[in-house]
Amino acid sequence: MSNGTDSAAVLAATLSDRSLNARLGVTRANFLRAAFWTALIVFVFWCGYQIERNVLHRGPANIRYIREASEAAMRYITIPHIVIGFLFLVSSKNNRSTRQRLWTVGLLAAGAGLCVLYRLGGGPTDVVLSAGVYFYFLVHELRDEAMFYTVLGEAAPIPDKAAFRRFVRAMIALIIVSLAVVVIAPASFGIYAEKLRAKATGLASLQLAETAWLQGSLPLPVKIACCVLPIAAVAAGYAVVLRKYARVFGYADVKSFAEAHAKLFFVMFGVAAVLGMALLLTQRAYSLILFHVVAWYIFASYQFTRYAPKEKPTGLWTWMRTTTAGFRTLHIGMAAALMILGLVWTLGMNQHAALAWLLAPESFLYWTLMHITVSFVPR
Repeated sequence: MSNGTDSAAVLAATLSDRSLNARLGVTRANFLRAAFWTALIVFVFWCGYQIERNVLHRGPANIRYIREASEAAMRYITIPHIVIGFLFLVSSKNNRSTRQRLWTVGLLAAGAGLCVLYRLGGGPTDVVLSAGVYFYFLVHELRDEAMFYTVLGEAAPIPDKAAFRRFVRAMIALIIVSLAVVVIAPASFGIYAEKLRAKATGLASLQLAETAWLQGSLPLPVKIACCVLPIAAVAAGYAVVLRKYARVFGYADVKSFAEAHAKLFFVMFGVAAVLGMALLLTQRAYSLILFHVVAWYIFASYQFTRYAPKEKPTGLWTWMRTTTAGFRTLHIGMAAALMILGLVWTLGMNQHAALAWLLAPESFLYWTLMHITVSFVPR
């Protein structure tokens, strides 16, 4: 019978990076690591929330440092990611051409325009527009998961890269439409009528809640059809896309195509699963954005380790820009600094407006809109 030391050694070997990578592949292993660390970070913030609320008795909610655990975790971890991503973009060797710089400036302007439209439409107070921002974010996250899959070197042979990009775009569209259908299909049973009457909903002025469809007053067979037909249409869409690209890439059938790119399907449908778990456990979508940041951190750390600079970096920024230790120091250091600043802003400055643009929960989706839009700079 093995002793405790042997058991501990087996567990350590099982959970080690190399062991997990060997068993699952780097793409899937990194995805699961990101899910684990996301859950752990939210749990830590939840503990802080409980202490602030039930031990320190700070209230009401809008004056707390942690108003809601997954939201605060997302905000304090993601803002450094957005800043670092932009700094890495503008300092990249690929961004030194006039064309790339024009792309960056143009997308910054487009992002600012989206922020203005979002603000005019009601901003964070409008639940429909805010939901739209999260669907926009899903495009960003799914694109990056597909990029991780190809960059990590675990993709099946891709003879036609342009066709593969079209396939990825089709899959992103299908996954987003699938999630939208899951949300909208039950509407015929009247579950959204009250929400659509709310003043905070931009669609309230259209009086959609007064229609027979959203009031839930349609005959039962029609209600069922309103649920089933969109789902059937999406299923047909998957069938068409998978069959088409199985032929394009030279596979005998959809099964062999799916098996060859199993890691890609794992991470792309895994994103939908992460969103589902976030909504189930927290009733909010915030953890999906946090998951994206953690996944990028893990991916970047892996790549910096994999392609360590051949010569010792000269200068602090180069060290942070090209090494695992530097990148981690920059990211963790900025997150820690932002959390300390948030604590000062909350407790010492009474949430003064001077820092609200950076730290207030209401400002975060504006940051998100800018980050997503700028990410479309050609790579």
